Amino acid sequence: KSISNFWQMYRLFCNNKTLECINFFEHCLDVEIDNSLCYSQVFENTLDKIKNWLENDEKKLIIDDVDNDILASVIKRIFRFAPAAGGLVVINNSIVAIERNGIPDLPKGHIEKGESPDVAAVREVQEETAISNLSIIKQLPSTQHCYMLNNQWTLKHTSWYLMRTDDDFKPTPQQEEGITKVFLLNKNNVKDFLEKTFVSLRITLEEEILKIINN
Repeated sequence: KSISNFWQMYRLFCNNKTLECINFFEHCLDVEIDNSLCYSQVFENTLDKIKNWLENDEKKLIIDDVDNDILASVIKRIFRFAPAAGGLVVINNSIVAIERNGIPDLPKGHIEKGESPDVAAVREVQEETAISNLSIIKQLPSTQHCYMLNNQWTLKHTSWYLMRTDDDFKPTPQQEEGITKVFLLNKNNVKDFLEKTFVSLRITLEEEILKIINN
């Protein structure tokens, strides 16, 4: 089932800044772009507005008055897309978390060419934590965050999946990926995790995380 069926408003994060596109949804980016749209004044204005948000200190930008096809064209013009996938792994009402480059996170990584997001999510969790026998319970809302890489704005779209495993918790952090710690989230440490993790992850997945831990 495509995450677009969740009809989740498109929200893009850049560090602690947020771009909210009202009435625009993820599946709008799947449509083939009409290049003639790129010559309109609305396209130019929207392009300038989003670039200004990316490059300056404006914390929040809301776009609610731009045609979906034009907005999709702008997003595709600005960003290189880097699809990723990851998992919330449930073990006895706790969730597997990691610390990567000093920041609390959930296991995730890039989707390889020809790989489906669900297969990539399971593979990345296994590689980053050494936890196996994973099975997917359901798909969760995805996250979108962007960053500058090699002078190109890159948009990382991460597909998230709720998973379970019956294996004992005997993790091994994938140190070559900057992961120094694999640990369990529970009632004692979830507040600290949510305060220190990425804002995109907190806003998008906090409700699901707390539901599992407080169950």
